Amino acid sequence: MFSEKTYPVVGMRDISDAVGILPGSLYVHIRKKEDILMRIVEHGIQNYLDVIQAEIQSATTAPDRLRRAIVAHMRVLAETLPQTRVAFHQWTYLSAPQQERVIELRGQYEEIFTRILRTGIRKKEIRRVKNPRVSVLAIIGMLNSATEWFSPEGELSAEQVGQELADSALIGLQRQS
Repeated sequence: MFSEKTYPVVGMRDISDAVGILPGSLYVHIRKKEDILMRIVEHGIQNYLDVIQAEIQSATTAPDRLRRAIVAHMRVLAETLPQTRVAFHQWTYLSAPQQERVIELRGQYEEIFTRILRTGIRKKEIRRVKNPRVSVLAIIGMLNSATEWFSPEGELSAEQVGQELADSALIGLQRQS
């Protein structure tokens, strides 16, 4: 519902109507609308963390870990597109304490990619870049923008798009011979 109308527009009555209960009954399950948004955002980001960390475990090189992380991101995005749109774009409607938790989770996500790049640079599998964080943020920005243009029913599957995005990222990080 938040992905269709955005958080500020959705009221408790909209939510209770959508789940088929009276508005007063909704408060038995949640205290306020923000709690629903926080659950969506927190679960959404945690899902990315869990899937990507599991996916990169068996990779033996940094380029392979990066490719697997990017493809896994696109698979999760395809499976959870409405939730992902809310998690990535509407978390700023949360209160400051809840935003801090989201920033912490986003930091953990960023750290996965930072570790991949730093390890790859150290092992000379990825070219040295002046500031790995800039490369990480560029990759994450590329992935997060997919919520705006990717469609699971589109011409390319999530796997195919993930491979294309991984190719683009890895070309820029390829060691020069």
